Amino acid sequence: MGQTQEEKTDRVISVVIPVYEQPELLVDALDSVQKQTIDNIEAVVVDDDSATDFKPIIGRYGDWVRLITHDENRGASEARNTGIEAARGEYVAFLDADDTWDPTKLEKQLNVFERGDDLGLVYTGFVQYELDGTEWERYPEAAGDIYLEELERDRVHPTSTVMVPSECLERVGGFDSSLPSRQDYDLWIRITEYYNVGYVNEILVDKREQPDSISKDFERRIEGDLAVFEKVQERAAEMGIVTRSRIFSYHHHVIGRDYESNGNRGKALKHLGLAILRYPFRPISWAMFVIALFGIDRNSQLLTFVKQFIR
Repeated sequence: MGQTQEEKTDRVISVVIPVYEQPELLVDALDSVQKQTIDNIEAVVVDDDSATDFKPIIGRYGDWVRLITHDENRGASEARNTGIEAARGEYVAFLDADDTWDPTKLEKQLNVFERGDDLGLVYTGFVQYELDGTEWERYPEAAGDIYLEELERDRVHPTSTVMVPSECLERVGGFDSSLPSRQDYDLWIRITEYYNVGYVNEILVDKREQPDSISKDFERRIEGDLAVFEKVQERAAEMGIVTRSRIFSYHHHVIGRDYESNGNRGKALKHLGLAILRYPFRPISWAMFVIALFGIDRNSQLLTFVKQFIR
């Protein structure tokens, strides 16, 4: 059924790291890869046309790290695609330059692949460190055939938690860089259409929020929400009305939530109303509708506490 640990460590894992400026963060990320408990790892660092010269940093680590440089800024998704194309490993693991890994992460994910059946993706838990000093943890919840669940909302965690077989990426393609945001979610949908999902039920990734993070750019987030929703609508068009309603409802909820965060109360209420109309049994959509209607501060201590428990 399985292979010996010695046989497993003979397999190459390619770690794809997109980077734009912030050399000190790249050092932390590479240090966390260097500390992994398995051998025969390569890291492909893709510099997305930074002003920083990363060659001296890469030179510290030896020939297991390769540097590829874009001659123009193309965005993180194109940088990841460049890394995927250059990867030599049987598996590809994604690591953002501002994140770090627990030393056992890759070994534990590889063990899940060895025990699993037709797995196209294995992800882990993570801890998020916010700019205001707060932090929160998220553990995996979904495994197996989760395609329908993934169409409803993203059950898979961010890119730095994910490892994928190279042959899976050859089949479904890489990140859709035409999307303004949510490129990772789009890829997870395509993977779950054909493959099962596994996870390691541990916090193995530290994610550090950055001031210029896409999560803070609500214009681009909303554009991505709408573009992904169009794709999801096409996929769900022939599904039963109940399934389709649940799926569409949650996407309206996400769009409405992001409009509310961007200060557009009218469009927020429109989409949150559609979310409730489509599927009235999700408490968080009602809560968000009330928040948008009365202009309640979502960052208050009480709401910050409550929203950890309702989704």
